[in-house]
Amino acid sequence: MSTPMRHGPSQQGRTPSQHTAAAPTPQASTPFSNPQTVPAFSPHGPKSSPQQFKKSPAAGTSAIMMGGNAAANFDSPSAAAAYSTLGITINDLNLDNISVGGLVAAAGRTDEEDRNKRMDAVIAALWAQNSGRVSNEGLERLAVHLNLECLWESSTGVGDNAKTLIIAGQTMAVEVGITNHVVHHVALTYSETIPSLEQHVEKASAILLKDLSLAPGQSPLTKRLTQFRANLERITTLDKLSVSPGLNCHLAVAGIWESLEKLHRWDVEKLRESEKDAPGGTSEEALRLAALCFRHGCPLMHTRGRVGLSLDYWKARRKLKSTTVDTEDARTWSILVECAGASGIVYRPIRVSDKWIGPDIEKSSLTDEEMISSTGPVLDWLEPADTDLPHSEEARAQTGLDTKPPDVVFMATFDPPLIVSQTVAVEIFKAAETNAPMANITFDALMFPVTSPSSYDPSEPREIKFTQTVPTFVDIPGEQSEPVLKAHKNTLFIYKPVYGQILTHIPFSHPKNLVDMLPLLRQYAFLSLLLSNSLKSKPGIPKVADKDTIGVPKTSNDEFNEFMSHPTDANKEAHSDALTVDITLAAHPVPRLLVVFPFKSITANIMLEIQINGRVRIISDNVFTDDQGTVSDGAGGRRRRTPQDWANALETMEDIGSWIELIKHKMA
Repeated sequence: MSTPMRHGPSQQGRTPSQHTAAAPTPQASTPFSNPQTVPAFSPHGPKSSPQQFKKSPAAGTSAIMMGGNAAANFDSPSAAAAYSTLGITINDLNLDNISVGGLVAAAGRTDEEDRNKRMDAVIAALWAQNSGRVSNEGLERLAVHLNLECLWESSTGVGDNAKTLIIAGQTMAVEVGITNHVVHHVALTYSETIPSLEQHVEKASAILLKDLSLAPGQSPLTKRLTQFRANLERITTLDKLSVSPGLNCHLAVAGIWESLEKLHRWDVEKLRESEKDAPGGTSEEALRLAALCFRHGCPLMHTRGRVGLSLDYWKARRKLKSTTVDTEDARTWSILVECAGASGIVYRPIRVSDKWIGPDIEKSSLTDEEMISSTGPVLDWLEPADTDLPHSEEARAQTGLDTKPPDVVFMATFDPPLIVSQTVAVEIFKAAETNAPMANITFDALMFPVTSPSSYDPSEPREIKFTQTVPTFVDIPGEQSEPVLKAHKNTLFIYKPVYGQILTHIPFSHPKNLVDMLPLLRQYAFLSLLLSNSLKSKPGIPKVADKDTIGVPKTSNDEFNEFMSHPTDANKEAHSDALTVDITLAAHPVPRLLVVFPFKSITANIMLEIQINGRVRIISDNVFTDDQGTVSDGAGGRRRRTPQDWANALETMEDIGSWIELIKHKMA
């Protein structure tokens, strides 16, 4: 079955609002014999003044008396008397060349522009609600909204009223098989048969089909286009930025995946060689996960319900045996590799290549500078040739050049957006060879937005209180099947606030830019995970009732009011055994957490440092020097437990509260 593809002029860098709206195909219930006769829908109607639709009696009378272009008449006695009273003559007004018709026409154009703007705002607000439902008409409206071509074809052998909607751009097409508003088939195809694209088509089609398919027991009336729209918009963005011939953005993204996947396989092999003597060996999934979190990331094409390329660099519960690269219920941090128009961005344009790194991955001959500065293997990054587009005849005559660079750049999107200190933001933007924007808000205010109505001075200390429920196991085999819930009254202190930024998007020109920033991204991903698990609600875990506050330290008046208040017996009972935990955050130059809690007959003080790649190091403590516990030495024997073993335990647990309970239990 042939699919329509656009081969017209380049649509590079244009947004849907810049295109002429395509005429929608008639609905499924109407005949399809002559779709060209259906007029294109325009929310603005004909280009005319609102007076064309409804005229006031005064407007109509004026038009009849004066005519469309009649000059203003100031000969009436009342007008003359009024101007003479003010000392103004008709000649002083300089109205010789102005007619009332011209004034009315100008006013009409202004009214129409305002009307069009209001209509555009209403339409944008409706689309922003993202409330469209899966149906013949809903799919077609979505395609028209994205400026894609639509073609309905009848399907046989599927059932009555079975149809196929072909949604096509200039480089791709999506075929949707639908019967009575229920989708049963989706296929993504490209205009060119390229192996690097075709190998990912099946996964992308499966995601699109899942976006449109009904869940078990779901009614067609409740199935929305939300996920399908998001994925179709990503595909459409690459399609509109492509230029035929010369630039295929789908192919450019696939080329980056080829090089990053080659690097990932090399990482796995290196890890396998270093772990070959480990007892029992190491599974393939464990090696891939280790490469994801501690090496150069793991590139995945079309994963977790999203069409496109993502470079995963961090994963929650990464040290648990049940966690794999493809585990979807574990929170994942990744960089989405996309393309964007270069309008307003002074940056190196996109290049289409699958040879961003050498065949041996690692450099064999190093320069003196590389030998001195390297702390590990030096990767053999390559510089592909620039991708140039042919000039038009007119541009060639004006510039004297036959080619031009594409007006497109690679764009990295952080998923989820990551909060980092301003110093780290500068380093990350430097890795991408661009400048970081200025910061005007502190790191802690980004991590925990101020909700208190009182004013907040970022130069002043701040405290954040939260009562967290901590599930604990007392490690008694066969006697405990459910965790014991304990309350921790956590307080976070920030005495030296530093400025911070939320990383959302950043342009890049080479995949090495992304690889270079991964160690710093992991550092703050793990820091945010620790803080969130201690000071934010956890899904699925009951929260102990408490007056949580996020704001500045309490005033004397606040303390007096708290003292005078009379908590209920239920609250007294809930908090009678709550453990008080104080955490002090220092985000510069390296993130550090001072954890203080009552332990035996002393007050425990443990200083934690969150290092690059999300590794934890205990800087100082007054607890572990008396630890007489032992752990396995990896060779069948036992050795004494060290502070670094406790740091590794925190990396595994990813929760300061659970880690404290483990310390109290093991060292009781």
